[in-house]
Amino acid sequence: MVSTILIFILVACLLLQSTCDAFTFPSSGVLRDVRVSINGSVERRCSLPASEHVQHVAASSTSSSSSTRSRSSTTTLQAATAPHQPVQKVAIIGSGIAGLALAHAFLSNNPSSSNNNKIQIDIFDSRTNLDEKAGSGIQLTGGLVALNEISNNLYNEVVESSLPLERLVSKCRPWFGGNKDDAGVEQGWQLLELDIQNAIRENAAADASKQHGAEEGDSNKQYSLVREDGEVVAYTILRGTLQRILREQLAQEHGVDVQFDKRLCGMAYSNEENGVKCQFNDGTTTGPYDLVVGCDGIQSKVKQYVNTGSLQPNADSSSAIYSGIRITFAIQEGDADDNPVQAKKGAQFTQFFGNGAYALTSSYGAGKGVPPAKGAFLIYTDDDYYGPFPKSVFKRDESEVAVKPSVEAAAENADWTQDNRVPREHVAECIKVLKTAAIPGNDVADIVSNSNRFFDLGVYFHNPFSWNGWVREFDKSAKYAVLAGDAAHAMPPFLGQGANQALQDAYLLAEKVFEYNDQVEQYSPVVRGGESTAEPNLKALLNEYEKRRWLPTTSITAKAAGLGYLETGSGFFGNFR
Repeated sequence: MVSTILIFILVACLLLQSTCDAFTFPSSGVLRDVRVSINGSVERRCSLPASEHVQHVAASSTSSSSSTRSRSSTTTLQAATAPHQPVQKVAIIGSGIAGLALAHAFLSNNPSSSNNNKIQIDIFDSRTNLDEKAGSGIQLTGGLVALNEISNNLYNEVVESSLPLERLVSKCRPWFGGNKDDAGVEQGWQLLELDIQNAIRENAAADASKQHGAEEGDSNKQYSLVREDGEVVAYTILRGTLQRILREQLAQEHGVDVQFDKRLCGMAYSNEENGVKCQFNDGTTTGPYDLVVGCDGIQSKVKQYVNTGSLQPNADSSSAIYSGIRITFAIQEGDADDNPVQAKKGAQFTQFFGNGAYALTSSYGAGKGVPPAKGAFLIYTDDDYYGPFPKSVFKRDESEVAVKPSVEAAAENADWTQDNRVPREHVAECIKVLKTAAIPGNDVADIVSNSNRFFDLGVYFHNPFSWNGWVREFDKSAKYAVLAGDAAHAMPPFLGQGANQALQDAYLLAEKVFEYNDQVEQYSPVVRGGESTAEPNLKALLNEYEKRRWLPTTSITAKAAGLGYLETGSGFFGNFR
């Protein structure tokens, strides 16, 4: 009865909204918001996409830029003679989704900017290469809308390598009785079957009838998950495939590639060169740069500088607290004998609620002409949890407890450090969890047993509050370090938002830098015709980027933290998720 009531509430909520508010992209939590609702976590609004997750990242002009551009015909001083200099060279530290997308955003033509000068990009990564086989499957919604704003060609490449997200099915273990198939396998109770494509279209139509859309350039422009041609922007793709596409297109379209094996160990402003010099552990120094962007994840060196004003070799830039929740994910590659065209059907997310565990299965695009992969996620509580500490190491051949905490456990969340795989021996432990939790059906177990890649990691919570925020100036030089992606807002993976938030960060940050360069180009301190142009202020624009992104990402982080414990509830109260 409780589940039925929750489903009716969910359907009613789904009719409320499909586009985002002015200056926003739609939420990327399509699947997860539905799951939260049926899970019993009553939301203030649970529309698809959820308005709580709406991201304020559109390419809007601030009031200062609007007045600046409205006076673009005013005679201005040349940038070379102005007291303010444009951002011309940027160092991006980290080549994950945030870093690669940001490089595209800086190098792609900016349709809203009158400044046609390209920004020079250097992108560095501490790894020796990018492993396409690392990582899990992800969903792309609001982040893909942002990617389309960056580059339509890039958007098309990603879509052609993805699967459309079509359906959602939710099941739970029976409270009583059973629902076994002919083979005697418990199939569980079905709580919900939702056509995601139709739900998004209906929400978009209802919202459009109220707001009528906005004309190009209007400050009330809406960004919807439904494009003008009727396409619903909701897809699944392997994280490694998305990363490969971003890197390949960066080289093909812009002639820029990642500089690998570059671990940042120092940053300092150079008066002689009027820019920031970056030093790496191989002894090389690059620069000068006008802006350094930290896209280097949870152990971000740039974040360490933003927080402390210095870089220490062995310092931990994070303040993570172990949640006591583990997440296992397995990827089963598509069969090479399958016809890629026939196999590439729409994706269905199937979620299973067990006793003390939650599981999810789906298929994910693996590239053009490549059969899709299957993915399974299992979230469960750590039996060896002693509070906010990493899981202890138990020697498999002995019964004694090791002194030091597990390095693997401290290696963080599945969406953050996905290069470290665990031995296949862990499959048996995973199957045991499935049986103990009474996860319905054999879908999860089949993917886990036949997986090509297998990962098990601890889930950590990161404090979104910091004294210095995401921006720090180098020695009052008007040169800045700024954060994006997980370096700025590492969040638990339970809402499936990490990649989407990184893409939206990249878009808005580039827009703010372009906006500053426009201000510099048009700036005139001389009053002409009774008014002067607004004085350029890069710090204010970077702070605006942080302000727009901090609240929605912090909201997602807080909700994801609570959702993890809700998903792994057990006993009597676990039935009311």
